Amino acid sequence: MLSKRLSMILSMVEPCDVLCDVGSDHGYLALAVLQNRLAKDVIATDLRHQPLLHTQQTFANANVFEHISYVLSDGIQQVNTKLNTGVICGMGSDLILKIIKQDLGHFKMMSQIITQANTKLPYLRKEMALLGFEMTQEKIVKDGFFYIAQSYHYKDHMIELNEETLNFGYLLNIQEDLVYEYLLSEKASLEFILDNNPHSTKHLHLLSLLKTRLDERVN
Repeated sequence: MLSKRLSMILSMVEPCDVLCDVGSDHGYLALAVLQNRLAKDVIATDLRHQPLLHTQQTFANANVFEHISYVLSDGIQQVNTKLNTGVICGMGSDLILKIIKQDLGHFKMMSQIITQANTKLPYLRKEMALLGFEMTQEKIVKDGFFYIAQSYHYKDHMIELNEETLNFGYLLNIQEDLVYEYLLSEKASLEFILDNNPHSTKHLHLLSLLKTRLDERVN
């Protein structure tokens, strides 16, 4: 059974011919993609042997031996198949961007890129926009922590995002209860920082932007 985080990511996958799960870990998402017929073929990659062995075991336990390939690779560098969809989730923004930038030409040709960063999410949104990738989906789930994922495709021009959307979500709907709960938690975090450093202009500015977003909530 998929976690809430992986179920959210799975719900964002658009049907395609070939999907690459970058950093596949135990391969649960890759298997679910095939089982739900969201891709005809799936490629699981990882930089290390052990995670790929875990993925192979997951597929073996499910008696799935076709339409799955395992590639030892830094990102997609060793993948020689044309990819329609790339999934890069469960890692930091710096690593996600490194993977995309080192094979930028290939990612530009994909119809969908799904990201889910564990750190520096505003930085990821900003850099993807600067690279010319347009966000088409943004979803949130709570599974102990809040997890936010995005779907992108290449638009061949820089996408402009303002500070508020960079920091607190581009496509997150404030009218959704979970989004509201998440933003309240972000507000509490900013207020805690300001209690200890009340003159931080950066955090005062972010709190002002966040209050503007929260004020949009229709009760």
